[in-house]
Amino acid sequence: MSPLVIAAVWLALGLVSSAVLRRRTARLVALVPLVGVGLTLLVTRSSTAAVPLGGLTGITGLDRTGEGVLVAAGISMALVVLFQPSIDVSVGRAVGVVGAAATVAMASSDPLVTALALTAAVATLVLRWIGQSPGKATLAAGRVAGTGTAALIAASPFLPLTGFTTGARPVVVGVLLATGVAALLAVYPLGGWAAGVIGALKPAEIAPWLVLLVPVVLIIAERIPGGNLGGGTPVYEHVLLVVGLGSAVWGGLWAVRGRTAMRYGRVFMVDIALCAAAVEGASVSPAVTGAMIILLTHLTLAPILLRSEDAGLRWPRRVAWALLSGVPPSPAFWGRLLILEALAAGNVGSTIAAVIAMGAIFIAAVMACSTTVRVFPEQRWRTRLPDLAAWMLIAIGVAVGLAPQSLAGFVFGH
Repeated sequence: MSPLVIAAVWLALGLVSSAVLRRRTARLVALVPLVGVGLTLLVTRSSTAAVPLGGLTGITGLDRTGEGVLVAAGISMALVVLFQPSIDVSVGRAVGVVGAAATVAMASSDPLVTALALTAAVATLVLRWIGQSPGKATLAAGRVAGTGTAALIAASPFLPLTGFTTGARPVVVGVLLATGVAALLAVYPLGGWAAGVIGALKPAEIAPWLVLLVPVVLIIAERIPGGNLGGGTPVYEHVLLVVGLGSAVWGGLWAVRGRTAMRYGRVFMVDIALCAAAVEGASVSPAVTGAMIILLTHLTLAPILLRSEDAGLRWPRRVAWALLSGVPPSPAFWGRLLILEALAAGNVGSTIAAVIAMGAIFIAAVMACSTTVRVFPEQRWRTRLPDLAAWMLIAIGVAVGLAPQSLAGFVFGH
């Protein structure tokens, strides 16, 4: 099945769900990502090898990693919808557009097609965010994330850099690509928009960016140097290494000091910044494996931690934070250990920055575990279904911690 067909189904279901569903049937929005996942599992891969961004063949098909990312992210998005106390049916439109854009971006080796797909996703999210909560935070999201996609579009005509592997052109292209990736992943100094949006909007509004878009952008960022950047490769990698580590340290401090409601968003951004820094700035193979384990951990636990603290899941939430704390044998421990190993092969400064960020995550997780949560009265079996599903996700998280590389390899092919 062609990725374009899958993207068309994502888009069509998203538009139909937002137009047809009503408040009582709002949770059927979860069918949008679930159907997308089902179709993605039926896709015929053109190759098991990753296709670096920089080719000119357009939609080449999903590789094993791309298929795994889309399936895991789609399931996680569906669970986020099902776990929310209430859902605005119009979010189905955003889920459909972002899912379609993520499918096209993951299946394309043409940098222009990829950049345009990401632009469509960002534009849809930003317009929705501004409509939901007009203010400085959402307007900043439009400016910064929009600048990021514009930088990717500006760099796309120069890829691949055949015949121009030295000189000023590769450096400029490398800077443009690093700017685009940093803006979309909300890496400091371009990450303030994400923190503002997380504090201003409901978790269900943030989830399409956090669950669907960020994993795809991270995988694309890892493949960009394979597009023959020439002399721009060191620039691209060093910029993301520096800003990634700086963002991880800064975000870790705010995860400890910031509001409780924003803590998971901050921790997620720190982990993504560490992944970006290690995957782009370290040539050691454990970096990619560590990033995959961290992605799998967050996609498993995000449905629990994106649910409001006042909406229940008291003990599953605490166990989920324990799995994110980095204490062995939690899955986050193995992922961060591999990232630290990759960064330690570079220089001492990178290692120190990563240790500080990981220490801050541990402190934030301990604080989250010790937060007093209101005890809910006895509930009927229907209202206990989220608790049962949450414990099933916790079991998956524990399994990832016990066999991290095997399960990450099973999902992503790495």
